[in-house]
Amino acid sequence: MYAYIPLIWKDMVLTVAGPETWAKILLEAGISSEIEEPQTQAEVLNTATRREDLSFALFGATCKVMALSQDDLLGAFGRHFVSFTLRSGNGAFLRSQGVTLPAFLENVNATHNYFERDHPNAKFPFVESKYDPVEDTVHLTYFSVRQGVSPLLLGVIEEVGARLYGLNVYFVPTAVPADLADAAAANRAAAWHVSWKNRPGGCKEDDPAMDKVRPPPPRISFPTLHNSLTQFMQFMRSNKLCLPLCTTDAGGAAEMAAVEAADEIMEMSRRPSSEGSEDAEGVIMTRSSTKKLSEVANRGEQSLEDVLLRATHAKSVAAAWSDTHLPECRLFWSNSKGRAEHYDLSADACQVDVFISHCWSPPENWKTVMGPDINYADVKSAAVAVMAKDIALSRNDLQSWRNVLLWIDKACIPQDNDVLKLSCINLIENFIRRCENVCVIFTWTYMERLWCVYEWACVLKDKAPERCFLQIESFMNEQTLPLYLDCIRFFSIKRAECFLESDREILTKKIDSTYVSHEGFETLVKATAVALMARSMAFRAGRSRMLHNAFFTPWADLAQELGFAELAGALRTCNASEWREAAAMHTICSIKNVEQKQEPMRGVSAKEYHGHI
Repeated sequence: MYAYIPLIWKDMVLTVAGPETWAKILLEAGISSEIEEPQTQAEVLNTATRREDLSFALFGATCKVMALSQDDLLGAFGRHFVSFTLRSGNGAFLRSQGVTLPAFLENVNATHNYFERDHPNAKFPFVESKYDPVEDTVHLTYFSVRQGVSPLLLGVIEEVGARLYGLNVYFVPTAVPADLADAAAANRAAAWHVSWKNRPGGCKEDDPAMDKVRPPPPRISFPTLHNSLTQFMQFMRSNKLCLPLCTTDAGGAAEMAAVEAADEIMEMSRRPSSEGSEDAEGVIMTRSSTKKLSEVANRGEQSLEDVLLRATHAKSVAAAWSDTHLPECRLFWSNSKGRAEHYDLSADACQVDVFISHCWSPPENWKTVMGPDINYADVKSAAVAVMAKDIALSRNDLQSWRNVLLWIDKACIPQDNDVLKLSCINLIENFIRRCENVCVIFTWTYMERLWCVYEWACVLKDKAPERCFLQIESFMNEQTLPLYLDCIRFFSIKRAECFLESDREILTKKIDSTYVSHEGFETLVKATAVALMARSMAFRAGRSRMLHNAFFTPWADLAQELGFAELAGALRTCNASEWREAAAMHTICSIKNVEQKQEPMRGVSAKEYHGHI
C-alpha cells in the first residue's frame, strides 16, 4: 500500500460518485463481503501496510466501474488531490506559494526544493512559467523524466485556480521549445498557453453535504502527501494504467512517509517539563528564571555564560504547515514579548546546534508582497523547521529534527527578569560562539534593524561561512528578489533602525570595538550577504538554466556593481546544474507486474547537493 493514496482515492470516489459507487468498486475488486469487508477494507485503507494485491484490485476496479480513461483518471485525481490537501490542514502552506495564480506557478520549482529536504531521494519535474502582463496569461512548459503524467498536472492547476484564486483555468496546447522536442515526442514534455476567468461566486468550496458521506481527513504534512502522490504514480504504472510521476527509493519511502506523519501528529506537541527534568540524552536540564537568578548568584567559579546558556528543542517552536501544534508556534512567533512560560520552553545547555537570528516584525509591505492570508509567524515557524531538518539530514537522521537544539532570544532569555535579561543581552556574542551553526531568517528588511545588524557582526567575527545559513526559500520569489537586492545594495548603519533609539549608541559602540570603521564594516556586511544569498540561491538554480538566470545571476551582477570583482568572478564559475547532477543517486527498486522486474531509479541527494554548494 502506498501511504495515504487509498484514503484520498476513497475520498475522491465518495465525493464524485457517492457511497454506492464505492460499494460497487469494492465488489468488483473482490473485497466486499458480509464477513470480510470491515477487516479487508481496513487493510486497504491502512497507511502503514503494503497489501499490493488489494491495491491493484481496488484501483483496477475503480477504472472499470467509473469508466475513466487514463487521462481522465489522472485529471480527476489531480483535482481531488488539491481538495484533499486543503482539507487535511495545508491551506496556509498552499496559499503561501503565491498571491496570484501566476505567482503560484512561478514558485512550483521552489516548492519542489522544499520537498527534497523531506524526501531527498525523489526526483521532481520542472515547470517553467512565463507570465505575460499585457495579456494576463502564462506560457507553461512542463518537463519530466516520466512519461504521460501531464494530465495530472493540469488537474492540479485547474483546482488550485478554482479553490485558491476563484478562477476557471483554461489550457491550449502549444509547441514546446526546440531543446525539449525529443522529450515531447516521448510524452515527457508539454507546453500550454494558460488563461483564466473569474469564477461566478468566487473561490470554489466544498459542499457541506459531503461531510455526511465521507469522513474528515487526518492532518498530514504536504511533503508527505506529495510523496504519496509519487508512490501513486509508481503504483499506477505497475498496474499498467500509466507511467510514474516521480522516482523514489521504493524500498521504504512510503513507510517512512507514514511513520513521519504519525510521528508529527503524536509527538511534536511534547514539551520539556519546567521543573528539574532531564533530556533523553542528558544534554539539558530545565530551570525556571527564579532558580536561574539563584544559580547566577551562587555560581562560584562557573562562568556567567555557562550558567545562562539555554536551548530549546525545535519541536517547541518549529512546525510544518500542517502540524497540529502550528497554532502554538504561531503564538510564540507573533510578537517579541516573552513571559515565564516562554523561558520554560528552554533548558540549560552545554552546547547548542543553531543560533536563530531574525526580525520580530514583518516587513511593512508583507501583505502586499506575500498575500493578505499569509501569516508571518507561520512562515518563520516553518523556516525554523526547515533549518532543523537540514541539520538532522547532515547527521543522516532526518527523523531526529525535532530534537535539534536552538537558541532563540524569546525562549532563552528570561524576559520577566531585568537583571538576567541584561546579562544575557551582554553575552550574545558568547552565545553565538557556543552555537555550532547560525540560521538567519532573512527577510528583505532584516538589514534595516540595528539589532539584526549587530548579530550579523558577531556572526562574521566568530563563525566560518560554512556554518552560516540563510532561510529565505519561503520568502524569495520574483516579487521579492528586487527588494532583497536593494536591501543589500543600500545597506548602511545610519539607515538601520532601533525600536529604542537608546540602543543605537550601545550597538554602535560594540561594532566600533570590533571593526576598523563603519565603512569597512558595511563593505564586509554587503560582501558576505551577497555571497550567502548566492549560496542559498544555488540550490534553486540547479533545477534549470532559467532559474539560474532569474535567481542566481543577479547576485553575481550585484557583486560586480558593488566593486567585489573577485567575488563576482567566483560566483560566475558556479555551475549548480553540474553540482546537482553530481548529487544524483541511483537506486534499484523492484516493480511488480512489469516485464522488467528491476529498473534503475534516479533521484537527488539533498545532503550531497548541499555539500557541493
